[in-house]
Amino acid sequence: MGIAVQAGLVALILGVTYAVISEGLWGAALVFFNVLFSSLIALNFYEPLAQLIVNNASALAPLADLIALGGIWVVSLFLLKLATDNLAPTQVRFPPLVYQIARLVFGLGAGLLTTAMVMLLLQVAPVHKKLFNAVDPESNPPFGMGLDRKLLGFFQYTTRYTFPPTWGAVSEKDANTNVFDPAGTWITDHKAARPHGEDDRPAASDGGGNPGAST
Repeated sequence: MGIAVQAGLVALILGVTYAVISEGLWGAALVFFNVLFSSLIALNFYEPLAQLIVNNASALAPLADLIALGGIWVVSLFLLKLATDNLAPTQVRFPPLVYQIARLVFGLGAGLLTTAMVMLLLQVAPVHKKLFNAVDPESNPPFGMGLDRKLLGFFQYTTRYTFPPTWGAVSEKDANTNVFDPAGTWITDHKAARPHGEDDRPAASDGGGNPGAST
């Protein structure tokens, strides 16, 4: 079953890649950046929205992270897609070799990013601690690629150096002030918060950014 789940994630990567490369180089590039920026937007703003859901709709508390992260991602992706379609409605011509290689690169990038976000949505869903009751999220699925960890690591990097507390050069101590998941326990915390299955590791304390785990 575990192999089937990981193969399914690979199939999702390939399916999204195939769909995106059919847009051509220009369209594939726009889709890639739309998925990238919508993912960063969702990760940046989902925690306050999830906490708002917990505070005002306690019945939805177990789903707060899923609703917030998934909702912001889908809405921002739709709006970015709408904007780029209107701003750049026509195809741009490129040399044939550049066209073929670049659209494959952007298509594969979009497939990897989309799959990583789907994996993060599964992490925050109130389901089994193992993905589809078969794959331990700490085993870096699919097949050791660890796409969710790589996306979280990239987002952590952007928050460390893009949103420092003061303008200009900052110390490492100051740079950590606003960094996302500084202890690197996001996956472990959400695994511990999921209600089904047994956790083989002690749950990390919640730092306020995981409403689903605190209720």
